[in-house]
Order: sequence, then structure tokens, then C-alpha cells
Amino acid sequence: MDNCDLEKLSVSVGKLLPAFTPQVTDYRVTVESNVNKVSLKLITSDCGASYNILCGDGSSTIKLNDGLTRVDIEVIAEDGTVKKYCVEITKLSAKIAALSDLALDGDIPRNPAFCTKIYEYNSVVPFHCNAVTLLPKVPDRNIKVAVNQGESSQPVRLNYGDSVVEISVRSADGSNSQVYTVLVTRELIPMAVTFTDGKQQLDYECPVSLTAFYRPISIKHSDPKHIFSRPYIEMLARRSKVDPLSDGPLGDGWKVVEMDLDRKMSDALVKCFFNYRGCVSEMKLSELGSHSLDCPHRPTGELDAKDVTETDWYKKHFASSSCLEIDTKHTLEVRNWEKRLQITEGEDSVEELCASAQDHLKLYRQRLPKPGDVLQYEEGQSPLYSLEQAAVLHASAIRLSSREARLHFLLGLSLEEQHYATEMYGLRRKADRGRDELSDAKSTARQDDILAVCKLHGFLGRPTVENQLQALDKEYQQLRDQGQSGRADYVQTLYIWLSTESGKDSSAAVRDEGSGLHRALMKYLDAWSLSPDSWEFSLHTGRLLLLQGRGGEALQHLQSGLALRPLHPALRFFTGLALLHQEQKASEDTEKEAALLLHQGLEHFVRQRCSKSRVEQDPSDPLSSRSTQFLRGLLTLGQLQQKHTLSLQAMSAEQVYHIVAVLSAQSVSQCVCRGEAVVQLEWVLLDAHFALLQRLIQDQAGMERQSLVAKRCQALTALIRLASIAPCQELLDMQERVCQLAVLTTPRDSPALCLLGRAQLAQYDNNPNSERSKEALRDACLSFQASIELEHKTLSGEPLEQLTKQKWWQERQEAENQKAAKPSISQPVGVKGPSDTGGARRGAKQSRGGPGQRRGAGAGTKAPAPPAPIRGGRAARPAARAPAARGRAGAAAKPDRSAKPSTSITKPQLPTSSSQQEGQSNTVKAAEEPAVDDTVIVSGPMNRSSHVSRLGLARALTRSADTQERARQLYQEVIAMAPGVHDAYIELVQLLEECDPQAAVEVYCRFPLKPVAEQSFEDAFITGEIVRLLMALELYDHLLLGPSLVAYGKVMGLSCLEKYIDILDDKSMTKLLMSVYAKINDRPEDDQEMLDFFKFKCWI
Repeated sequence: MDNCDLEKLSVSVGKLLPAFTPQVTDYRVTVESNVNKVSLKLITSDCGASYNILCGDGSSTIKLNDGLTRVDIEVIAEDGTVKKYCVEITKLSAKIAALSDLALDGDIPRNPAFCTKIYEYNSVVPFHCNAVTLLPKVPDRNIKVAVNQGESSQPVRLNYGDSVVEISVRSADGSNSQVYTVLVTRELIPMAVTFTDGKQQLDYECPVSLTAFYRPISIKHSDPKHIFSRPYIEMLARRSKVDPLSDGPLGDGWKVVEMDLDRKMSDALVKCFFNYRGCVSEMKLSELGSHSLDCPHRPTGELDAKDVTETDWYKKHFASSSCLEIDTKHTLEVRNWEKRLQITEGEDSVEELCASAQDHLKLYRQRLPKPGDVLQYEEGQSPLYSLEQAAVLHASAIRLSSREARLHFLLGLSLEEQHYATEMYGLRRKADRGRDELSDAKSTARQDDILAVCKLHGFLGRPTVENQLQALDKEYQQLRDQGQSGRADYVQTLYIWLSTESGKDSSAAVRDEGSGLHRALMKYLDAWSLSPDSWEFSLHTGRLLLLQGRGGEALQHLQSGLALRPLHPALRFFTGLALLHQEQKASEDTEKEAALLLHQGLEHFVRQRCSKSRVEQDPSDPLSSRSTQFLRGLLTLGQLQQKHTLSLQAMSAEQVYHIVAVLSAQSVSQCVCRGEAVVQLEWVLLDAHFALLQRLIQDQAGMERQSLVAKRCQALTALIRLASIAPCQELLDMQERVCQLAVLTTPRDSPALCLLGRAQLAQYDNNPNSERSKEALRDACLSFQASIELEHKTLSGEPLEQLTKQKWWQERQEAENQKAAKPSISQPVGVKGPSDTGGARRGAKQSRGGPGQRRGAGAGTKAPAPPAPIRGGRAARPAARAPAARGRAGAAAKPDRSAKPSTSITKPQLPTSSSQQEGQSNTVKAAEEPAVDDTVIVSGPMNRSSHVSRLGLARALTRSADTQERARQLYQEVIAMAPGVHDAYIELVQLLEECDPQAAVEVYCRFPLKPVAEQSFEDAFITGEIVRLLMALELYDHLLLGPSLVAYGKVMGLSCLEKYIDILDDKSMTKLLMSVYAKINDRPEDDQEMLDFFKFKCWI
């Protein structure tokens, strides 16, 4: 009697949402634009009930207009009870041009989530994905959709990097259209690319990674175009807002996406990665990823146990009943730092604690920051907090079960990861940040103490880092012998601090008992002591002992692990590396065995990275591209391969170096901060660059080879200049050597001569009192003069007199003449010969990211190569005297710290600079450099004019009081050629301020300042200087004082103006002050709040 439900409700067109049920009263339906009417079919649940359609004429056929039509249905039961149903019918307009959904076939993720009003999306696909199919959906079948102007169902071929897919949507009546775009990015191929065409290899090579451009971007207004792979130029731009190649400032909108280049490059033919294994296939670059998965010559991953079981050491220690006795003496104990980690309340189950620790590790990896992220987290949300909690839980599990070796091992992994979290991702607790800032404040004083110790031991000026460590070592021994233990402990502190600051490798961190790496080693040793038969514990213990410089013990652990697991690639790799770092010189057989093991580890890494089923790399995997130790091992393999140690189906030295360059560039670009780990990775990248440059120079002469040498020299010089490595002599030597190679290749290249002049000037500035300083300054002036003289001249012709007068050029020419008169066989370039344990090496027994240096270790050759200078830091850009600090990246800087020294068999050899203090020879092997010829037959474009050479020459001339007038003229020329270069104004003012302060003000007044709202901190330095000079001259009525006060205050804040405001107040310059305050606050002077403030200040 009271049943007023509908039993059925349906529509003739469309679909009800939600599906009909009698209890739900509200529904909606959408129909296409060509539907003009909809019929409703209704049946009541009770035959005695009735219904009325409250729409239109009350019939069941509803006429539709565009938009929403609301249909109310009233159901009346037999007893009069009423219930209303509502159907909202939306008729799409024929003018709508929109999608209802957009997806990619294969469940490829798309960001952001789809919304009709969002028109731009992006998606990342694996590197082996050649094409994608988009699945657009439309609300109206009459809406027309095209994908890249073709059928929407057709697969879209992808470029090597980025591909823009356009989905064009046209309304049913054709009057409107809308375009949706999806940016599809392929992951980076983890190998170096080799083009079949030499010119394409030159044109498409990224200056940073030395492989094909990945998502190329050019610098706006650069001519010729300066093109980089996107991840690397973005990384460099975060460090310094300058063009890496020209050193010019990056303006607004400096990024120019080179989509056409990406498309053109994707069609170029390349060789297969596995060409060295016999694959002769050539394919388009865009197809290289998929080919690498299916290539029949791809490494199978199958290793032969006989490579291990047939070795002498295995037969001696493991094939019989005798076993290898390990020298490591370790006692299992609970250390104080470990006690502080343990919790005494909460979970009492080891399994639950470990499971909870794994959950925290997953959170840590999910929350890891990416480059450009702001490192600010809510309490308990930091990735470091999750990692620390995992360590706490593992330590607590050890408290409950201290004899379970696996728990000690897991805690070691967590502690080692803390090192990378700090040094690669910049994750620190607030208390640690304050401590770091305090350490920075003390660093200058510590460096002064170190230099004082150096003077006591005969190292004057700014010694190399290796010599600094040697002096500290001598001082430490003397103080210990004299019984002055307190002072000796302080010297030891200086030694550890300098080693850590250098950031060459992690060996100092392993020796530092407070570091995560040292604690990790202790836990690995704890695990090994409880379970000596575990190959996994032996692997991790051995590699950290190797990193610490304990090569003998490391080899014992690694060989023991390898005997247990002969087919394990990581054990093979690190055993091979340890074989080369023993006290005794490695024999040819040992080198061959080591090279084979290293090569097998590399092939395993490549196979894992080039896998369709590849997942995120396990952080505990020691064969990781973020591990400097692994990358240093690859450099070692490259040097061994320069002697063709392995010849059958083995990568060449060049291919190994290219892989190192690719991997290290990727790792550096993924680092969030510029910590110790980044410095180590940058060293690897620079060494790989330099090794490839040396190998390239040995090739036969040719136009493409010369152009490639010039390009790589320019790129390496830029990387040295922008590196995070602390300033030191070694990078200055590398920078000068690279610039010399560029000039030797193209002696009439004006930019190359300019770079050489800057490198020579940096040598002078690093130690103006050295014996070579006058020669360096003279050569710098000559190089800059030659660069200027060659402007608007061709590259062909004879070298200029300014170049041929330089001593280093004359020495090269003399060496070439001697070589022509008496030909000799030269050893492979960059392979280090046997070395003795001279005093210079006793102070630093570490290599960059690799194990400690031992006497006669590694890939020695029969004929020793020239000794290498000691690496330690970035070559500083020369400054004019002592420029005021401005916070501008890339500006002049004085070298103030040195990096950690080490010599390693893995590093390519540099010629020793004559500025080094141990009298090392600077003889250079003929194979390492191109022949010097007085007549160069290079053809090419003409040199362009540039302000950079004039700026460099002006800086060089300021070093002498006799030439400062000429320097002023050059600065004026720079200002005329490039009015926006801040340095020219600042350095010219420094020359004028003492003798003619009024002229100094006029120089600053010529600077083309932007509107105040657009001014940068560099612009604020100019306005601040104008204010300072005008106030010092008491020119309070000067037209620029007011505007400069406003501009400076707006950018830097009112607190910077307090002392000037007090002076102006004392001088009763109230009108000027009121104007400045009002403009800084963007208010009129007659604003009531401003008037109240002026009255409070007694200005009115």
C-alpha cells in the first residue's frame, strides 16, 4: 500500500550513473551532441502505484537542449506516499573539444593524473622502448582525435631522449580544437654511444659525458651553439649561473630545448655496444636500446669457475686441506656508539625489529631527494630519520641476539648508507649542520697551521696536498719522538682533517673512527668474526679494508670469499683490484689475472644495467655507479687495457674510459649536495676525460680528430673550472696541460689561447713567489695578446710569435726535433710505471676512491712514465688583486684549501709542472702530445672577437705596478664590448679607487642596471659599491645616491643600510631619507603610516 519505489528506470540513449537500484533516487547520464531526445522507461514496484514525469509535457520522451536537463519523476504509492527520483541528462555541446581520459598502452605511468582541463603531461619509459601507443578517450564519438596528425591508434616512434606527442582534439561541429601534449622521456642508456660517422661523433658528443647528447639543451644566444645534455647542464647551472664553455652569464630563459637535434640524432647510425664481442650490426640510435637486449653477442653472464680454481693462489690455499690464514685480528665487542643506538624498550623480537628496520629502509629510499629539491622536512619525515631508525632497530636486534652474524652485517649496511646519505644527498641532522658551520669557521685557521708546519719542513708557498700531508707526517713523528704527545695529537687531527677535506677518496673516512664508513667496517668485521665462512661478509669486509689501504688483508678476505663463491662477479672484481694493490710489484701474469676479473665484473654490471627486467639497483651492491671505488677500478682496467692485457673479446681502453665518463657524469648529476662523495666522483670524471684526451691525441691526424681534441680540451677546462674540488696545484697543472694540448692542436685558435692564458695566470696567482711565477705571468700575457691579435683571422697559418716565444712551446719543439732525429719506442700513454716509496708518498697512502697506494703496486710497466703531479682541487679563476666578495659563482677566487693527495695506478699521467717542489721532471712523452709544426694547415672558420681575452690580459697586467695604466685601458675596452660584465667594472674600480675615487664612481655609474624589481645580488653589489663610494666622498646630493640606496635596500634588506642611514640622519638629509624609506616600502611619502614613522624619527 505504501510502496512508492520504482522497479525499473532506464534511458534509451546513454548509461545511468550509478546503475539503477530502487533505493537510490539521483542519477545522471551524458549523451552525445547529436542526440536530441531521450526516452525513459519506468516501471513501479507496486502495480497500485503511479508516477508523473515533471519535465516538459510530462511524456516519457524528453527533448534535450545543449547542457543540463533535469528530469524529476514523482512516484505516488496507493496510500498517497510520495517519492521523487531525479535524472540529470547532460547533452554535450557540439563545440566541446576535450578528452575524457588519456592513457599509454602497457600501463605506462603518466604524470600528472588526468584532468580534462590539464593539457600537458609527461611519462618516462625504459631505454629499450622504441614506440608508445596512446589511448585517448573522448566523451563524444563525433569528436575527432589525431595523434601527431595521424591515426590515434598508431604507435608513435620515440626519439633517443625526449619525444613530444601531440593529441589534437576537434569538436563535433569543427568549430573548436584543443591540443594535449605528452612528453615521453626514455631513460638514459647506461653505455657510451659510438656513431658510425666521424663527423656525427663530433657533432653529437656531449661535453660532459662524452657520449651522445641526452635530451639536448643549448644556451640561448650562444654562437656557435653550446649544447649539453639536459641533466648535466642543469647540474652545472645550479652551481654557477654561467655558460660553462664561454663563462658568460646565463640570462633569463637561457634554456633552448633542441628537439630537432634530438630527432635528427635519433636517426643517425651507431654501432652496437658489443662490437668488441663480434657484433657488426649498425642501427639507428633510437633502436640501440632494444638491440642491446636482443643482441646475440650480448654477454651471457656465464662465468667459468676455472678462472678462479686454476689460479696459483687457489691451488695453494684452497685446493688442498690447507687454508688461507687471514692476518686480520679482530675482537667482537659492543662499542660506545653502538650502545647509544640500542633501545631497551619496545619490541623484544628480533624478527619484528628486522622487519620494522626494512620498512624504514623502504621509506628512506622513497623519500630520497632529487636534484633541485629543498631539503626541508617535517619532524620524523626526513629520509635520514628513517635510515637512522633502521640502524637503531638493527642495533637493538643485536642486543637481543649478539651472536647472530647477519644482524651485525645489516647494521653495517645501514651505517655505510648513512655516509652516502650525508655526502651525496646532503642529509644532516640540525645539530650536525651547526657543527659543520663551526668547522667551516675553523678551517682557515687549521690551514694556516698546516702551512706553518710545511715551512718548518722546507715546503714553501702553497705546497701540493701530498707535500702538506708529508710535512704533517714528519712533524707528527718528531713530536712523538720528543714525547710531546699533546701537540702530536693535534698534528694528527690536522692530518685527518686535511685528508677528509681533500675528498679524493673515502679512505680517510674509513680511518676516521667517528665516520659511518669506519663503523660499517667494524660491523662487517664483527659479522665476519662470527661467521668466517660467509662469502658475503668477506666481500664487504675486503672492499672496505682495500679502501682503507690495507691491501694485504683485503686480498685475503676477498680470496676467501671468492673460493667459496667462484662465480660471483663482485668478488671477482674486487679480488682483481686487490691483486694490484699489494706490497710487491704486480707481475705480468698477475696483471692479466686482475684484468680478467675486473673485466668480468664490468660485463656483469653492463649486463645488469642493459636488462629488460632491470629493477632499481640494490644499495648494498658494491658494483654501483655511485661507488667511487668501483669506478676507480674501471679506470685501472682501462690502464691495463692500454697495454692490451686482454685481447680476446675484451673492451678497449677507450671503451672502458667512455663507460667511466658516462657513469660518473650520471652519478654527479644525481647528487643533491656538493659533499665528499661528489668530489670523489668529479675526480673520476676528470680522470676519465683526461685519459680519453690522451688516447685521442695518439690517433692519426685529421680534421675531425683535431676538432674533437679542441672540443674536448674546451670541455675539460670548463669542468675543471666548475668542479667542487677544493683549489690545489694539481688541478692547475691539469688545466694548464689541457690548454697546452688545445693550443698544440690548433695554434691559431683564439679561444684556446685565451684559456691557456687564464690557466697560466692561475698558476701565477697560486704562488706568486715561486721561481716559475715570473715566467707564468709573462706567458699569460703573451697568450692573451696572441688571442687578441688572432681575432678576425683564420685558423690556418703559422703560429704567432707570442706563442713561439713561450718556453713550454720551445721545449715541445725541441722534443719533436730530438724524436725526429732519434726515433724511439714509447710506452702506452697514461700507464704508470713502478714507483718507489719516496718520502713524498709516505704522507698519503690513499687513492681517489680506491685502495691505499702501495709500493710497486698495480699496473706497472717496464719503462716508468713521467711522475704525475698531485691532484687536489679546482683551478681557481684569476682575480684582480683581492676583489670584494660578492657571492657570484664563477668569479675570481683565491685557492685557500687543498685536496687530499694520492697517486694511483688508475689515474692517467700528467706532466709535472715545474712549480712542484720536489724537483720532479716535466719531461713529456712524445706519444702524449701532437707534434709541433711551425706551419699549421688547419682550415676552418675565422676567430671571433671577444671581451674575455682582454679581460684576462687586463687581470694579468694588474699584477705589475708598471702595467696598470694599460690594464685600465683594457678594462674600458671590455666595458665597451660587453657592458653587462660585472667583473670589469669591479676590477677597474679597484685600480682607480685609491688614486681617483671620483673616477671610480663614474665607472660604476656607467653600469646598465636593470629595473629594481629585476636586479640580482650581483647587481646589488654594484649599487652597494656606488653607495659606499658616494658616502665616503660625502657626495650626499649626487643624483645616483638615492636610487642606489633604494635598489641596494630592496635586494639586500634595510639592515644593510643602517650605518648609511645614521650618517645621513646626522647630516640632516631627511628629505633623501624619507624618499628612500617610502620607495623601499613601495608607498608614497604622504602615506599616513609613512608620515607617522617619519614623525617618530623626527624627520618632519
